[in-house]
Amino acid sequence: MMKSVKHMVEYLVRRSRVLLYQGYYDLVFGVVEAEVWVKTMKWEGIVEFLNAERKIWKVNGELAGYVQKWKSLTNVVVLGAGHLVPPDQPLNSQAMIEDWVLERGLFQNFYEANVSSKSIFVE
Repeated sequence: MMKSVKHMVEYLVRRSRVLLYQGYYDLVFGVVEAEVWVKTMKWEGIVEFLNAERKIWKVNGELAGYVQKWKSLTNVVVLGAGHLVPPDQPLNSQAMIEDWVLERGLFQNFYEANVSSKSIFVE
């Protein structure tokens, strides 16, 4: 049985940037499960995050998935991927992580002074 890391994500999102991502076809912890899980997070920005627009994400002009973000929390749905996103979509995974780390495109961050620029990603 897998243990929840929600309490760690709640801790981290207050102190650093956090990237969550799921493969669209993930049967272990998919898009719906992630949305339910995120909705229960105890974080002062959760309402704004849930109300943030989910934007179309493209890599090299091709639809790659959807990005939803608010301040330090970014959640990505990667199309064409199952539970193991990087092996299923290696180029899109690389683009996602590079763009998030370098704060490019849809992954740009305008975080508050009390949130450090440290980066954490959670699959």
